[in-house]
Amino acid sequence: MEYVTIGSLLAALMSILATFSVQRLSKKHSALEGILNRNYSTTLAALNHAYSKEAHAANHLYTRKASHLEKAGQIVGDLNFWAEKCVVPRTRVDFGSKQEIADRMSRAFEDLTQHTMQFPVAFKRIEGFQTHMGNLMASVNFIENMVHSQNFSAESDAWKNAVLRFMNELSPLTNALQNEIEVLMQQT
Repeated sequence: MEYVTIGSLLAALMSILATFSVQRLSKKHSALEGILNRNYSTTLAALNHAYSKEAHAANHLYTRKASHLEKAGQIVGDLNFWAEKCVVPRTRVDFGSKQEIADRMSRAFEDLTQHTMQFPVAFKRIEGFQTHMGNLMASVNFIENMVHSQNFSAESDAWKNAVLRFMNELSPLTNALQNEIEVLMQQT
């Protein structure tokens, strides 16, 4: 009977020691888990902050590029408007002489050139952009020179060819700008 009592006591003592040991290990585990969770939270917060800054910077660059491309498109629209008024007005509105209108067209081209030089990063990925600009410059200058010549006639074949040449040079530039804007919009 003594063996049973001693065995019961030993079993109870072993049970208490095992419970104490498990409780102690569980407490250590909980403490380590808390440290890991805090480290994870800190790391996750740092990553989210970095990604947020990166996303903000990318969004800022995207917005600036889109803004410059849209401004260039607006200037091309002005250029096209004045070129059209130089060729044939649609209404009775008097925009001035052909020479004055051609001067406005040239001014619009100069504005476009200045804009692309001020913000080259917005235009550097447009394939053939500088070639399009050079070709358009040549046709703008040709029209300008023709309008200011002494033998100018809006009815001449040379004038009609100059206008056709201008439109053929403006079209690729306009398309290149529009395509770049579309590509940019698809990146969002």
